[in-house]
Amino acid sequence: MTEKIVSLTKQNVQDAISKLESIDANDEFAYEKAVLTYLTIKFLPIFIVDLPIEMIFFRSRTHKSNTLFENISDISLPPDKAIESYARCNRPFQVKFYCSENRPTSYMELIENWIDTNKIGDKVYVTISEWRLRPSLPLIIVTTPDQEKRISEFDKTHGKIFDTFMDDHKGETKEANKLFYQYLFEKFRKPAKKDIKTYIITSAYCNVSLYLAGEKAAGIYYPSVPFNGQGMNFCINKQHVTKENFDLMNVARNEFLVEENEIGKYGFVETELKKSKGLDLESMTIKW
Repeated sequence: MTEKIVSLTKQNVQDAISKLESIDANDEFAYEKAVLTYLTIKFLPIFIVDLPIEMIFFRSRTHKSNTLFENISDISLPPDKAIESYARCNRPFQVKFYCSENRPTSYMELIENWIDTNKIGDKVYVTISEWRLRPSLPLIIVTTPDQEKRISEFDKTHGKIFDTFMDDHKGETKEANKLFYQYLFEKFRKPAKKDIKTYIITSAYCNVSLYLAGEKAAGIYYPSVPFNGQGMNFCINKQHVTKENFDLMNVARNEFLVEENEIGKYGFVETELKKSKGLDLESMTIKW
């Protein structure tokens, strides 16, 4: 008897999308339903690229008071209990190493929170750290199969590589992959600060795809939504955040004054930038 070859179909993807869209974010099992739905997709599409050696990342941590973090652990991986909500790539109490390609992008990811938690005249303090990747790391990315939607540098850069990935599939399998990435692309580019359902859908995909990829992927690579897709963010699995993979290069503490700008919206004016005097990697401390 000849074994039937099972491949990804458009119907399979359409059914999964319908189930994801029907999830009630208030359901106590909403996240689990999203995970199980992704697992119904035969040959779940996963597109992986390698980050270059010695790539530089920036990571920001906001703090209310005018303090200086003295321990490197305060600016690296947070404790599990500190992660109380869903984000683009994580569920609650799941630690990920979020970072960005430059300082402005790293700050833009925090702007909405600064607006929600401060008023005109307040001061915002944020510690920014610079990290260097030592080896190459493979990361999962989500981009679009539609060339006309490749507006950001991220999608333009990875578009041709992604086209080659798509060309490895033929017929209905290719169309099914296209449909899946069209859906996922919209979710990853959608503002979700107050949209828990979108975060459930994106974080569930991240965790399922990273689990299935195993050692072939160390995290997720995606554009900054608050920065209109023009800045790049990275979400690295905590087991890959090691001394062998990352060097801490510099640490600085920024102070911003919250002001009302010319169009009546919040503006953040830099009033101080204090740079650390050095790092003691043996004691894992920051010298000010």
